[in-house]
Amino acid sequence: MSLATKPVTSAPTALATRLRGLQSTARELPDTPVEIRGQIPPWLIGGSLLLNGPALWDLPHGSYEHWFDGLAMLHRVRLAPGDVGGASATYRSRYLQTDDLRESLAARKPARSAFGTADPAGLFSRLRNLRHPIVTDNGAVVMARIGSQWVAQTETPLLTSFDPDTLATTGRIEYDDDEVIHVMSAHGVTDAQGTYWNVGVEMGPKCTYKLFKIVAGSRRREVVGRWSVRQAGYLHAFAMTPTHALVWQPAMRVNAIKLALAGKGFIDNFKWNAAMGSRIDAVSLTDGSVRSWAVPAMASFHAVQAWDEPSQDGRAPATLVLDLCTTDGPEIFSALRLDRLRAGQPVGVQHRVQRYRLELGRSDAQPRTLVEGTSVELPAVHGAYWGRQQSRHAWFAGFDPDGKAPMFDRTVKLDLDGGRIAGTWQREHAVQLEPLFVERPGSTAEDDGVLLVPTLAEGDEGTVIGVIDPASMQCLATLNLPQVVPFGFHAAFKPAWMPG
Repeated sequence: MSLATKPVTSAPTALATRLRGLQSTARELPDTPVEIRGQIPPWLIGGSLLLNGPALWDLPHGSYEHWFDGLAMLHRVRLAPGDVGGASATYRSRYLQTDDLRESLAARKPARSAFGTADPAGLFSRLRNLRHPIVTDNGAVVMARIGSQWVAQTETPLLTSFDPDTLATTGRIEYDDDEVIHVMSAHGVTDAQGTYWNVGVEMGPKCTYKLFKIVAGSRRREVVGRWSVRQAGYLHAFAMTPTHALVWQPAMRVNAIKLALAGKGFIDNFKWNAAMGSRIDAVSLTDGSVRSWAVPAMASFHAVQAWDEPSQDGRAPATLVLDLCTTDGPEIFSALRLDRLRAGQPVGVQHRVQRYRLELGRSDAQPRTLVEGTSVELPAVHGAYWGRQQSRHAWFAGFDPDGKAPMFDRTVKLDLDGGRIAGTWQREHAVQLEPLFVERPGSTAEDDGVLLVPTLAEGDEGTVIGVIDPASMQCLATLNLPQVVPFGFHAAFKPAWMPG
Protein backbone atom coordinates (compact mmCIF):
# COMPACT_ATOMS: atom_id res chain seq x y z
CA MET A 1 0.00 0.00 0.00
CA SER A 2 1.49 3.32 -1.06
CA LEU A 3 1.35 6.26 1.30
CA ALA A 4 1.00 8.49 -1.73
CA THR A 5 -2.28 6.95 -2.88
CA LYS A 6 -4.07 5.52 0.16
CA PRO A 7 -4.49 6.37 3.83
CA VAL A 8 -2.48 4.27 6.22
CA THR A 9 -5.57 3.14 8.05
CA SER A 10 -9.31 3.57 7.76
CA ALA A 11 -10.78 6.52 9.65
CA PRO A 12 -13.00 6.12 12.69
CA THR A 13 -16.60 5.85 11.46
CA ALA A 14 -18.15 7.77 14.38
CA LEU A 15 -16.84 11.16 13.21
CA ALA A 16 -19.35 13.81 12.26
CA THR A 17 -18.83 14.95 8.70
CA ARG A 18 -17.50 18.40 9.59
CA LEU A 19 -14.85 16.65 11.72
CA ARG A 20 -13.35 14.71 8.80
CA GLY A 21 -10.32 16.94 9.24
CA LEU A 22 -9.39 14.77 12.24
CA GLN A 23 -9.17 11.61 10.15
CA SER A 24 -5.97 9.99 8.87
CA THR A 25 -7.22 9.94 5.27
CA ALA A 26 -5.18 12.66 3.51
CA ARG A 27 -3.21 11.56 0.45
CA GLU A 28 -0.10 12.89 -1.18
CA LEU A 29 -1.33 14.51 -4.40
CA PRO A 30 0.59 15.98 -7.34
CA ASP A 31 -0.52 19.31 -8.79
CA THR A 32 -4.30 19.00 -8.98
CA PRO A 33 -6.76 21.64 -10.25
CA VAL A 34 -8.63 23.72 -7.69
CA GLU A 35 -12.10 25.08 -8.40
CA ILE A 36 -12.34 28.83 -7.81
CA ARG A 37 -15.70 30.45 -7.15
CA GLY A 38 -15.78 34.24 -7.10
CA GLN A 39 -13.05 36.77 -7.85
CA ILE A 40 -9.48 36.45 -6.58
CA PRO A 41 -7.79 39.84 -6.04
CA PRO A 42 -5.23 40.12 -8.87
CA TRP A 43 -2.37 41.00 -6.52
CA LEU A 44 -2.58 37.49 -5.01
CA ILE A 45 -1.90 35.82 -8.37
CA GLY A 46 1.54 34.23 -8.57
CA GLY A 47 1.61 33.55 -4.84
CA SER A 48 1.19 30.32 -2.90
CA LEU A 49 -0.74 29.51 0.25
CA LEU A 50 1.25 27.07 2.39
CA LEU A 51 -0.49 24.94 5.01
CA ASN A 52 1.09 22.69 7.62
CA GLY A 53 -0.33 20.44 10.29
CA PRO A 54 -0.81 16.94 11.64
CA ALA A 55 -2.24 14.50 9.11
CA LEU A 56 -1.52 10.94 10.23
CA TRP A 57 -2.73 10.02 13.71
CA ASP A 58 -3.60 6.35 13.18
CA LEU A 59 -1.14 3.57 12.39
CA PRO A 60 -1.89 -0.16 12.23
CA HIS A 61 -0.52 -0.95 15.71
CA GLY A 62 -1.10 2.29 17.58
CA SER A 63 -2.42 5.85 17.42
CA TYR A 64 -1.47 9.28 18.68
CA GLU A 65 -3.58 10.66 21.51
CA HIS A 66 -3.61 14.42 20.96
CA TRP A 67 -4.62 16.67 18.06
CA PHE A 68 -1.13 18.20 18.11
CA ASP A 69 0.63 14.83 17.65
CA GLY A 70 -0.20 13.63 14.14
CA LEU A 71 2.62 13.24 11.64
CA ALA A 72 3.07 16.37 9.54
CA MET A 73 1.86 17.01 6.02
CA LEU A 74 2.60 20.09 3.92
CA HIS A 75 0.08 21.56 1.47
CA ARG A 76 0.48 24.19 -1.25
CA VAL A 77 -2.22 26.09 -3.14
CA ARG A 78 -0.59 28.00 -6.00
CA LEU A 79 -2.48 30.84 -7.68
CA ALA A 80 -1.75 31.50 -11.37
CA PRO A 81 -3.22 33.59 -14.19
CA GLY A 82 -6.41 32.14 -15.65
CA ASP A 83 -8.65 32.80 -18.61
CA VAL A 84 -9.99 36.27 -19.40
CA GLY A 85 -7.91 37.97 -16.73
CA GLY A 86 -9.04 35.66 -13.95
CA ALA A 87 -7.13 33.23 -11.79
CA SER A 88 -6.47 29.50 -11.73
CA ALA A 89 -5.11 27.37 -8.90
CA THR A 90 -3.51 24.01 -8.22
CA TYR A 91 -3.09 22.02 -5.02
CA ARG A 92 -0.41 19.57 -3.98
CA SER A 93 0.48 17.77 -0.72
CA ARG A 94 3.49 15.94 0.68
CA TYR A 95 4.34 14.37 4.01
CA LEU A 96 7.26 16.06 5.75
CA GLN A 97 9.99 13.43 5.54
CA THR A 98 11.31 13.25 9.09
CA ASP A 99 13.03 10.63 11.21
CA ASP A 100 9.83 10.37 13.24
CA LEU A 101 7.76 9.61 10.14
CA ARG A 102 10.20 6.98 8.86
CA GLU A 103 10.53 5.28 12.25
CA SER A 104 6.78 5.32 12.90
CA LEU A 105 5.91 3.88 9.49
CA ALA A 106 8.49 1.14 10.00
CA ALA A 107 7.19 0.33 13.50
CA ARG A 108 3.55 0.71 12.34
CA LYS A 109 2.91 2.70 15.53
CA PRO A 110 4.16 5.96 17.09
CA ALA A 111 7.92 5.67 17.45
CA ARG A 112 8.68 8.81 19.48
CA SER A 113 6.96 10.71 22.24
CA ALA A 114 4.79 13.64 21.29
CA PHE A 115 2.87 16.47 22.92
CA GLY A 116 0.21 14.22 24.43
CA THR A 117 1.47 10.73 23.51
CA ALA A 118 3.80 8.75 25.76
CA ASP A 119 7.35 7.78 24.80
CA PRO A 120 7.36 4.17 23.55
CA ALA A 121 11.04 3.81 24.49
CA GLY A 122 11.88 2.24 27.85
CA LEU A 123 13.53 3.82 30.86
CA PHE A 124 16.93 2.32 29.96
CA SER A 125 16.84 4.01 26.57
CA ARG A 126 15.95 7.35 28.17
CA LEU A 127 18.80 6.99 30.68
CA ARG A 128 21.24 6.13 27.91
CA ASN A 129 20.23 9.26 25.99
CA LEU A 130 19.87 11.52 29.01
CA ARG A 131 22.48 14.01 27.83
CA HIS A 132 21.08 14.15 24.30
CA PRO A 133 17.41 13.09 24.48
CA ILE A 134 15.74 11.69 21.38
CA VAL A 135 12.88 14.09 20.61
CA THR A 136 10.48 14.38 17.73
CA ASP A 137 11.38 16.25 14.56
CA ASN A 138 7.73 16.19 13.47
CA GLY A 139 7.44 19.83 12.39
CA ALA A 140 3.64 19.91 12.29
CA VAL A 141 2.97 23.36 13.75
CA VAL A 142 4.57 26.33 11.98
CA MET A 143 6.45 27.25 8.81
CA ALA A 144 9.12 29.95 9.01
CA ARG A 145 12.10 31.23 7.05
CA ILE A 146 15.83 31.57 7.69
CA GLY A 147 16.61 33.99 4.89
CA SER A 148 15.00 32.35 1.86
CA GLN A 149 15.11 28.82 3.30
CA TRP A 150 11.77 27.54 4.54
CA VAL A 151 11.59 25.36 7.65
CA ALA A 152 8.86 23.41 9.42
CA GLN A 153 8.95 23.24 13.19
CA THR A 154 7.26 22.12 16.38
CA GLU A 155 8.18 22.67 20.07
CA THR A 156 11.54 20.88 19.89
CA PRO A 157 14.80 22.47 18.62
CA LEU A 158 14.79 20.38 15.41
CA LEU A 159 14.07 22.32 12.22
CA THR A 160 13.38 20.57 8.90
CA SER A 161 13.77 22.49 5.65
CA PHE A 162 11.51 22.09 2.63
CA ASP A 163 10.96 23.49 -0.85
CA PRO A 164 7.86 25.74 -0.78
CA ASP A 165 7.04 24.98 -4.44
CA THR A 166 7.48 21.20 -4.68
CA LEU A 167 7.05 20.58 -0.92
CA ALA A 168 10.03 18.22 -1.07
CA THR A 169 11.82 17.85 2.26
CA THR A 170 15.38 19.10 1.83
CA GLY A 171 16.95 18.09 5.16
CA ARG A 172 17.47 18.75 8.82
CA ILE A 173 19.07 22.04 9.83
CA GLU A 174 22.41 21.20 11.47
CA TYR A 175 23.44 23.94 13.88
CA ASP A 176 26.99 25.28 13.89
CA ASP A 177 27.23 25.86 17.65
CA ASP A 178 27.34 24.04 20.98
CA GLU A 179 24.23 25.52 22.59
CA VAL A 180 22.05 23.08 24.54
CA ILE A 181 18.35 23.64 23.96
CA HIS A 182 15.76 21.02 24.86
CA VAL A 183 12.50 22.89 24.19
CA MET A 184 11.90 25.69 21.69
CA SER A 185 9.02 27.96 20.80
CA ALA A 186 7.10 26.59 17.81
CA HIS A 187 6.76 30.15 16.50
CA GLY A 188 10.05 31.44 15.18
CA VAL A 189 10.03 35.05 13.96
CA THR A 190 11.73 36.17 10.73
CA ASP A 191 12.57 39.87 10.57
CA ALA A 192 12.81 42.13 7.53
CA GLN A 193 16.46 41.18 7.00
CA GLY A 194 15.64 37.47 6.91
CA THR A 195 17.13 36.83 10.36
CA TYR A 196 15.35 34.08 12.27
CA TRP A 197 14.66 34.68 15.98
CA ASN A 198 13.49 32.19 18.57
CA VAL A 199 13.48 31.32 22.27
CA GLY A 200 14.60 27.98 23.67
CA VAL A 201 14.99 26.45 27.11
CA GLU A 202 17.80 24.32 28.50
CA MET A 203 16.17 22.08 31.11
CA GLY A 204 17.83 21.19 34.41
CA PRO A 205 17.71 21.84 38.18
CA LYS A 206 17.42 25.41 37.00
CA CYS A 207 15.94 26.09 33.59
CA THR A 208 17.74 28.56 31.35
CA TYR A 209 15.88 30.52 28.70
CA LYS A 210 17.87 31.58 25.63
CA LEU A 211 16.81 34.22 23.10
CA PHE A 212 18.80 33.56 19.93
CA LYS A 213 18.98 34.52 16.28
CA ILE A 214 20.20 32.82 13.11
CA VAL A 215 21.37 35.21 10.43
CA ALA A 216 20.47 34.36 6.82
CA GLY A 217 23.13 32.10 5.32
CA SER A 218 24.33 30.94 8.76
CA ARG A 219 23.50 27.95 10.94
CA ARG A 220 24.85 29.43 14.15
CA ARG A 221 22.43 30.21 16.98
CA GLU A 222 23.72 33.50 18.36
CA VAL A 223 22.39 33.88 21.89
CA VAL A 224 21.33 37.48 22.53
CA GLY A 225 20.09 37.00 26.10
CA ARG A 226 19.84 34.23 28.67
CA TRP A 227 18.14 34.03 32.06
CA SER A 228 17.38 31.26 34.55
CA VAL A 229 14.27 30.29 36.50
CA ARG A 230 13.48 27.48 38.92
CA GLN A 231 10.71 25.96 36.81
CA ALA A 232 10.11 26.97 33.22
CA GLY A 233 6.58 27.59 32.02
CA TYR A 234 5.05 25.95 28.96
CA LEU A 235 6.56 27.68 25.91
CA HIS A 236 4.71 27.79 22.59
CA ALA A 237 5.35 31.28 21.21
CA PHE A 238 6.79 34.68 22.02
CA ALA A 239 6.39 38.22 20.68
CA MET A 240 8.76 40.92 19.48
CA THR A 241 8.75 44.70 19.35
CA PRO A 242 11.49 46.79 17.68
CA THR A 243 13.35 46.85 21.01
CA HIS A 244 12.46 43.69 22.96
CA ALA A 245 11.45 40.06 22.82
CA LEU A 246 8.52 39.34 25.15
CA VAL A 247 8.36 35.85 26.65
CA TRP A 248 5.45 34.80 28.85
CA GLN A 249 5.71 32.01 31.40
CA PRO A 250 2.27 30.44 31.99
CA ALA A 251 1.36 28.82 35.30
CA MET A 252 1.90 25.42 33.62
CA ARG A 253 5.35 24.66 35.11
CA VAL A 254 7.64 21.85 34.07
CA ASN A 255 9.11 19.09 36.20
CA ALA A 256 12.46 18.74 34.43
CA ILE A 257 13.27 15.36 36.01
CA LYS A 258 9.95 13.90 34.89
CA LEU A 259 10.48 15.34 31.43
CA ALA A 260 13.79 13.50 31.15
CA LEU A 261 12.83 10.18 32.73
CA ALA A 262 9.09 9.58 33.07
CA GLY A 263 8.35 8.78 29.43
CA LYS A 264 5.03 10.64 29.51
CA GLY A 265 3.65 12.83 26.78
CA PHE A 266 5.38 16.20 26.75
CA ILE A 267 2.56 18.24 28.31
CA ASP A 268 2.00 15.61 31.04
CA ASN A 269 5.30 16.69 32.60
CA PHE A 270 3.82 20.11 33.39
CA LYS A 271 1.63 20.95 36.38
CA TRP A 272 -0.63 23.92 36.94
CA ASN A 273 0.73 26.08 39.76
CA ALA A 274 -1.66 28.97 40.38
CA ALA A 275 0.18 30.02 43.54
CA MET A 276 3.39 30.52 41.56
CA GLY A 277 1.50 32.67 39.09
CA SER A 278 2.78 33.70 35.70
CA ARG A 279 5.48 36.05 34.49
CA ILE A 280 6.35 38.09 31.43
CA ASP A 281 10.02 38.66 30.63
CA ALA A 282 11.24 41.42 28.29
CA VAL A 283 14.65 40.80 26.72
CA SER A 284 16.50 43.72 25.19
CA LEU A 285 17.50 43.07 21.59
CA THR A 286 20.55 45.30 21.96
CA ASP A 287 22.23 44.12 25.19
CA GLY A 288 20.28 41.01 26.28
CA SER A 289 19.23 42.51 29.61
CA VAL A 290 16.02 41.09 31.09
CA ARG A 291 13.21 42.78 32.99
CA SER A 292 10.30 40.83 34.44
CA TRP A 293 6.73 41.45 35.53
CA ALA A 294 4.61 39.17 37.72
CA VAL A 295 1.10 38.63 36.31
CA PRO A 296 -1.88 36.56 37.50
CA ALA A 297 -1.85 32.84 36.71
CA MET A 298 -2.82 32.17 33.11
CA ALA A 299 -2.15 29.90 30.14
CA SER A 300 -1.51 31.21 26.64
CA PHE A 301 -0.51 29.85 23.26
CA HIS A 302 -0.42 32.99 21.13
CA ALA A 303 0.19 36.72 21.16
CA VAL A 304 -2.16 38.94 19.21
CA GLN A 305 0.33 41.80 18.96
CA ALA A 306 2.99 43.74 20.87
CA TRP A 307 4.42 47.23 20.57
CA ASP A 308 6.53 49.92 22.23
CA GLU A 309 4.94 52.99 23.77
CA PRO A 310 7.60 55.71 23.76
CA SER A 311 8.36 58.00 26.66
CA GLN A 312 7.47 61.66 26.43
CA ASP A 313 10.85 62.52 24.96
CA GLY A 314 10.35 59.77 22.37
CA ARG A 315 13.83 58.33 22.85
CA ALA A 316 13.03 55.02 24.56
CA PRO A 317 9.95 52.91 25.27
CA ALA A 318 8.41 53.81 28.60
CA THR A 319 5.93 50.94 28.34
CA LEU A 320 5.83 47.65 26.48
CA VAL A 321 2.33 46.46 25.56
CA LEU A 322 1.41 42.83 24.92
CA ASP A 323 -1.98 41.46 23.86
CA LEU A 324 -2.41 37.73 24.55
CA CYS A 325 -5.10 35.11 24.05
CA THR A 326 -5.37 33.58 27.53
CA THR A 327 -7.27 31.04 29.61
CA ASP A 328 -7.59 30.90 33.39
CA GLY A 329 -6.50 27.28 33.82
CA PRO A 330 -4.90 24.23 32.20
CA GLU A 331 -8.10 22.62 30.85
CA ILE A 332 -7.37 23.57 27.24
CA PHE A 333 -4.53 21.04 27.03
CA SER A 334 -6.78 18.05 27.77
CA ALA A 335 -9.74 19.55 25.88
CA LEU A 336 -7.81 19.14 22.63
CA ARG A 337 -7.15 15.44 23.06
CA LEU A 338 -8.07 13.53 19.94
CA ASP A 339 -10.72 11.25 21.44
CA ARG A 340 -12.72 14.24 22.73
CA LEU A 341 -12.50 16.15 19.47
CA ARG A 342 -13.40 13.15 17.34
CA ALA A 343 -16.43 12.54 19.53
CA GLY A 344 -17.62 16.05 18.74
CA GLN A 345 -17.32 17.32 22.29
CA PRO A 346 -17.12 21.14 22.40
CA VAL A 347 -13.78 22.50 23.57
CA GLY A 348 -15.62 24.27 26.38
CA VAL A 349 -12.73 26.49 27.52
CA GLN A 350 -13.17 30.27 27.59
CA HIS A 351 -10.46 32.19 25.72
CA ARG A 352 -10.16 35.96 26.11
CA VAL A 353 -7.92 38.67 24.70
CA GLN A 354 -6.07 40.42 27.49
CA ARG A 355 -3.77 43.44 27.38
CA TYR A 356 -0.68 43.68 29.58
CA ARG A 357 0.94 47.09 30.01
CA LEU A 358 4.51 46.45 31.13
CA GLU A 359 5.60 49.73 32.68
CA LEU A 360 9.21 50.48 33.46
CA GLY A 361 9.82 50.82 37.17
CA ARG A 362 7.10 48.29 38.08
CA SER A 363 7.47 44.58 38.83
CA ASP A 364 3.88 43.52 38.19
CA ALA A 365 1.13 44.04 35.62
CA GLN A 366 -2.61 43.47 35.78
CA PRO A 367 -4.29 42.43 32.53
CA ARG A 368 -7.37 44.05 31.05
CA THR A 369 -9.87 42.00 29.05
CA LEU A 370 -10.41 43.86 25.79
CA VAL A 371 -13.69 42.39 24.48
CA GLU A 372 -16.15 40.81 26.89
CA GLY A 373 -18.45 37.95 25.97
CA THR A 374 -16.41 36.39 23.18
CA SER A 375 -14.07 33.38 23.04
CA VAL A 376 -11.37 33.47 20.35
CA GLU A 377 -7.93 32.09 19.48
CA LEU A 378 -5.49 31.84 16.54
CA PRO A 379 -5.13 35.63 16.06
CA ALA A 380 -4.01 37.58 13.00
CA VAL A 381 -3.14 41.20 12.23
CA HIS A 382 -1.69 43.00 9.21
CA GLY A 383 2.00 42.09 8.85
CA ALA A 384 3.09 45.73 8.83
CA TYR A 385 1.64 46.10 12.33
CA TRP A 386 2.66 42.86 14.05
CA GLY A 387 5.52 43.66 16.42
CA ARG A 388 5.87 47.21 15.12
CA GLN A 389 2.84 49.28 16.00
CA GLN A 390 -0.59 48.95 17.50
CA SER A 391 -3.44 47.65 15.37
CA ARG A 392 -6.95 48.56 16.47
CA HIS A 393 -8.45 45.48 14.81
CA ALA A 394 -7.47 41.82 14.91
CA TRP A 395 -9.00 38.69 13.38
CA PHE A 396 -9.48 35.31 15.06
CA ALA A 397 -10.91 31.82 14.88
CA GLY A 398 -13.95 32.03 17.14
CA PHE A 399 -15.86 29.60 19.33
CA ASP A 400 -19.64 29.22 19.36
CA PRO A 401 -20.83 31.54 22.18
CA ASP A 402 -23.44 28.94 23.15
CA GLY A 403 -20.68 26.35 23.58
CA LYS A 404 -22.39 23.72 21.44
CA ALA A 405 -20.32 23.57 18.25
CA PRO A 406 -17.23 21.35 18.12
CA MET A 407 -13.99 23.29 17.60
CA PHE A 408 -13.92 26.75 15.99
CA ASP A 409 -16.99 27.63 13.94
CA ARG A 410 -16.58 31.27 12.82
CA THR A 411 -14.09 33.96 11.82
CA VAL A 412 -14.30 37.00 14.09
CA LYS A 413 -13.06 40.57 13.73
CA LEU A 414 -12.55 42.35 17.05
CA ASP A 415 -12.26 46.07 17.67
CA LEU A 416 -9.72 45.89 20.48
CA ASP A 417 -9.93 49.59 21.32
CA GLY A 418 -13.70 49.78 21.12
CA GLY A 419 -14.20 46.55 23.05
CA ARG A 420 -16.63 45.01 20.57
CA ILE A 421 -17.12 42.44 17.84
CA ALA A 422 -16.66 44.35 14.57
CA GLY A 423 -17.69 41.60 12.17
CA THR A 424 -18.12 37.87 11.67
CA TRP A 425 -17.90 35.50 8.71
CA GLN A 426 -19.38 32.06 9.12
CA ARG A 427 -20.18 29.06 6.94
CA GLU A 428 -23.08 26.98 8.15
CA HIS A 429 -22.15 23.80 10.08
CA ALA A 430 -18.41 24.28 9.46
CA VAL A 431 -15.12 24.14 11.27
CA GLN A 432 -13.21 27.37 10.55
CA LEU A 433 -9.52 27.50 11.39
CA GLU A 434 -6.92 30.25 11.68
CA PRO A 435 -7.47 33.29 9.44
CA LEU A 436 -4.20 34.10 7.68
CA PHE A 437 -3.88 37.83 6.98
CA VAL A 438 -2.21 38.49 3.62
CA GLU A 439 -1.58 42.20 3.16
CA ARG A 440 -1.84 43.85 -0.24
CA PRO A 441 1.69 44.76 -1.40
CA GLY A 442 2.56 48.26 -0.26
CA SER A 443 -0.49 48.62 1.96
CA THR A 444 -0.38 50.28 5.36
CA ALA A 445 -4.07 50.38 6.36
CA GLU A 446 -4.61 47.68 8.96
CA ASP A 447 -7.52 46.08 7.03
CA ASP A 448 -6.01 46.30 3.51
CA GLY A 449 -5.54 42.73 2.32
CA VAL A 450 -7.41 39.45 2.53
CA LEU A 451 -7.97 36.72 5.06
CA LEU A 452 -7.42 33.15 3.86
CA VAL A 453 -9.51 30.84 6.06
CA PRO A 454 -9.48 27.00 5.81
CA THR A 455 -12.97 25.63 6.44
CA LEU A 456 -14.77 22.29 6.29
CA ALA A 457 -18.55 22.07 6.38
CA GLU A 458 -20.95 19.19 6.23
CA GLY A 459 -21.31 18.18 2.59
CA ASP A 460 -17.97 19.63 1.41
CA GLU A 461 -16.02 17.25 -0.83
CA GLY A 462 -12.78 18.85 0.28
CA THR A 463 -11.47 21.77 2.30
CA VAL A 464 -12.82 25.17 1.25
CA ILE A 465 -10.50 28.17 1.61
CA GLY A 466 -12.48 31.36 2.12
CA VAL A 467 -10.96 34.55 0.66
CA ILE A 468 -12.37 37.21 2.97
CA ASP A 469 -12.26 41.02 2.88
CA PRO A 470 -10.96 41.98 6.37
CA ALA A 471 -12.74 45.35 6.25
CA SER A 472 -16.26 44.17 5.41
CA MET A 473 -15.88 40.50 6.45
CA GLN A 474 -17.54 39.53 3.16
CA CYS A 475 -16.42 36.48 1.21
CA LEU A 476 -14.78 37.45 -2.10
CA ALA A 477 -14.06 33.94 -3.36
CA THR A 478 -13.57 30.34 -2.33
CA LEU A 479 -10.86 27.86 -3.26
CA ASN A 480 -12.39 24.39 -3.31
CA LEU A 481 -9.58 21.90 -2.75
CA PRO A 482 -9.61 18.33 -4.13
CA GLN A 483 -9.33 16.68 -0.72
CA VAL A 484 -9.91 17.33 2.96
CA VAL A 485 -6.84 19.01 4.44
CA PRO A 486 -6.45 17.63 7.99
CA PHE A 487 -7.07 20.27 10.61
CA GLY A 488 -3.86 22.16 11.27
CA PHE A 489 -2.96 25.33 13.07
CA HIS A 490 -0.95 27.84 11.06
CA ALA A 491 -0.38 28.84 7.46
CA ALA A 492 1.93 31.11 5.47
CA PHE A 493 1.72 32.93 2.17
CA LYS A 494 4.63 33.07 -0.26
CA PRO A 495 4.08 36.01 -2.64
CA ALA A 496 5.31 35.85 -6.21
CA TRP A 497 8.22 38.21 -5.49
CA MET A 498 9.63 36.19 -2.58
CA PRO A 499 12.66 33.98 -3.37
CA GLY A 500 12.85 30.39 -2.21
